[in-house]
Amino acid sequence: MKRSSTVLVLLILMVVNPSAWSVDREIVQLESQLEALQDQMTRMQQAFDDRVGSMHGLTKKSADAINNLSTTIMRFQTALDRERVDSARRGEQVSGQIQGLNDNLDELKARLAKVSKQLEDIDARRQDLNMRTQKSR
Repeated sequence: MKRSSTVLVLLILMVVNPSAWSVDREIVQLESQLEALQDQMTRMQQAFDDRVGSMHGLTKKSADAINNLSTTIMRFQTALDRERVDSARRGEQVSGQIQGLNDNLDELKARLAKVSKQLEDIDARRQDLNMRTQKSR
């Protein structure tokens, strides 16, 4: 009832005042433009929310990948540290073995020098004995 009376008043105003028809038409156009803008804003907000949700998901996946990579790097670092310790231990063992071989070599050189001296002494005695034997003949 109220609406029909409003429409009736508007019709009377339009007949009586043609400029009212023009103003009313502009208001209707502005209202329709406002409604279109509100619809666009609603769609833009939904698109924005969707994109933010997607970005949140991608950020979470990236964080998970970084955490997995960090864990893998820590495992590799632990393995490298273990290898470094094992390698150092083996190096110390090899160094000890080389030192032992050098000590044995020095001992063998000393024995060889002693045997060489003994052989020289024996050779000198033999030559001395040969000379005595030749003189006595």
